[in-house]
Amino acid sequence: MDDLHKKSPWLSLLRKDVASNGPAWLPLVLVLGAFGAVAYADHLVVSISLIYLYILPVGIAAIFLRRRISYSLIVVCILFHDYYSPRNISPGLRVFHNLSAMLCFAFVVYFIQRYIDQREAFAKMVQQQRDELLQDVELAAQVQRLFLPWANQPLQDSK
Repeated sequence: MDDLHKKSPWLSLLRKDVASNGPAWLPLVLVLGAFGAVAYADHLVVSISLIYLYILPVGIAAIFLRRRISYSLIVVCILFHDYYSPRNISPGLRVFHNLSAMLCFAFVVYFIQRYIDQREAFAKMVQQQRDELLQDVELAAQVQRLFLPWANQPLQDSK
């Protein structure tokens, strides 16, 4: 894994399970593509605020990227929205709108990453129980071979 990090600095952005499975470029392309698509739509639509569409790239980032990076992308979403949306609203309303969006995005990232952490912990527990069960089965097979010596001998044809 360390060799992979030396080869590609982008792997350090990804969650451990994502970095170890599959190409590193795919999650990054998904996140960047989602940001670009939403920013473009936000720039085109002038009549309403599309800040809540940024939940898509934030959600994708929460699934694939590390925790700190996912939270920092929330600020990027707000900056994209302020830059790409040419709406004329009062500064006080804009600040309130951006702060409420940041809070909602933070909740979404928190719950997605909490779910993923619980899923990873569950998968680790299941793997551990599976390994213990396999050890128990192997121990039972060894005990059975000790008590039933004929079980170790291959079957012979009765011709």
